Amino acid sequence: MVRGSREFPQCISFVVFTCKLITILLYKPVRKGTNGGVTLQGLLAATGGGLIIGLTFVIIGLLTAECSFDMALRQLLVLPISAAAGLLGSLIDSLLGATLQFSGYCSVRKKVVSKRGPTVTKISGITVLDNDAVNAVSILITTALTAYACIYIF
Repeated sequence: MVRGSREFPQCISFVVFTCKLITILLYKPVRKGTNGGVTLQGLLAATGGGLIIGLTFVIIGLLTAECSFDMALRQLLVLPISAAAGLLGSLIDSLLGATLQFSGYCSVRKKVVSKRGPTVTKISGITVLDNDAVNAVSILITTALTAYACIYIF
């Protein structure tokens, strides 16, 4: 659930929106491709992606499981939890990317890069995690927090 809702805004943002990208830490405009960059549309898409995943869970559960009406209604609580998990996962990923993943601008290639070099000017982050590690850590944290919320609520 977490990975899908986290990737959803990237797909939607590139296809549908032309939006202002800001860094999650300083709220200043950044170039497309900068780690830790967020848009309002992207955050809404992450929330929507989580909601779609939760809605799929609820629909399949209602169609395949036999339970009382009260239990079926209680399963609807998955919807706000999954929407919040989509948003939370996106925010965690952006925070980790902005702080622990290097982003720089290459003056030769004229684009944002993730490795240091003689023609690269630092934009944000330090070189602790690569993109795969940021994804793994954000998924782990989001999954743990969502699981804790579900144990508490259900």
